[in-house]
Amino acid sequence: MKSDVLPEFQEYLRSKSLVNEKYIAFYAHWASKFLAFSKSNDNFSHEVRVLKFTDYLKSNDNIADWQALESSQLSAVSNQLKNMQENQHQRLSGT
Repeated sequence: MKSDVLPEFQEYLRSKSLVNEKYIAFYAHWASKFLAFSKSNDNFSHEVRVLKFTDYLKSNDNIADWQALESSQLSAVSNQLKNMQENQHQRLSGT
C-alpha cells in the first residue's frame, strides 16, 4: 500500500490514535478513493456519500467483497476526514 497518499490525513489518524498504525495507509488509500468519488456526488450529504460509496464498491466487480466490506470501515473515520477538509477550506478562505 502506498504510504504517501493523503499524508496529512495519515498523520491525523496517527496523532489521534484513531487507527492501528499498520492500517493507516489502508485508510488513507480508501479515503482518497472516497474523496474522488465524492467529487461527483457533492450534492449529497456527507453521510449519504459514505453510504453511496460503500454501495458503489459492493457493486464494482473489480473490488473484492472483502475490500468493499473493509473499506466501509472508512465511515468510522470519515467525519475526521470531513473535518480536515472543512478546516483546510477555512484556512484557505480565511474564515
